[in-house]
Amino acid sequence: MINCIVIEDEPLAQEAIVSDIRKIHNVNILGVFDNALDALPAIQTGKVDLVFSDIQMPEIDGVSFLKSLKKPPMFVFVTGNPQYALESFELDVVDYIRKPFNLDRILKAVNKANALMESRKTNVPDRNFLIVKDRSSLIIVQYNEVYFIKSDKDYIKIFTAEKDYVMYKSLGEIEESLSSARQFLRVQKSHIVNLDFASSVEGSYIKMRGSIKDIPVGGQYRAELYRRLGVKNSD
Repeated sequence: MINCIVIEDEPLAQEAIVSDIRKIHNVNILGVFDNALDALPAIQTGKVDLVFSDIQMPEIDGVSFLKSLKKPPMFVFVTGNPQYALESFELDVVDYIRKPFNLDRILKAVNKANALMESRKTNVPDRNFLIVKDRSSLIIVQYNEVYFIKSDKDYIKIFTAEKDYVMYKSLGEIEESLSSARQFLRVQKSHIVNLDFASSVEGSYIKMRGSIKDIPVGGQYRAELYRRLGVKNSD
C-alpha cells in the first residue's frame, strides 16, 4: 500500500487527481492540501510515501518545496507548465505529468513509485557511479573519475578530468549516497574529496592529483581525514 498526499491549489485539478487516485486499489490518500506549507506537517510524520504536487502554487512552488525537505518522500509533479521538467528530474522525481491528464497517466506514475519502493526493500549491491541528468540524457560518472565535489547554493558541481557536471542536490544528499564508498570524505562544509586523488596534505589544504585546485580542510573535519589516512593528527 502506498500512502500519498495531494498538493494542488486549482479546485478542478485537485478534484480530478483525487478522483483518479481513489480508483487505484493500492493507494491510500492521507490528505489533500491547497498549498505546500499546509502539507509540511503531514510529510514530517514520516508516513507519506508519495506526494502528487502541482508546481506553480502560492507561497512556495513545488520545486522549491521539494528542495527544502531534508528527507523527502517520492514526488510526482502534476503541472501544465513544461519548463520545470529538466529541473524536476534532476531532483529525482518519480514522474512529471502534464495537464490535462487521465487515469492511465496517474496509474503509470503510481506503478513507477511502487517499483521504486520495492527496489528499496531488496538488497541491491552498492553501485560505484553517479547518475547525472543532462537534458534528455543520463550520464554515468564512475566514482574513480571524480576528483572532488563542491556545493554552490542549491546545486553541486562534480569535478572530473574530462569535464564538470552539475546536479541539483545538496552536498548532504550526495554524502549519504557515497557513504559506502570509503574513498570519499567530506573535508569542509562545501567540499567532498576523493582521497584516491589526494597527493599530499599541506597545512589546511589537500593537494589533488590532476587538479590545479587545492581543497581547504575545515578544522572539524581534520581528525577524520588523518584517521582515514592512517596517521596521527599533526596538530
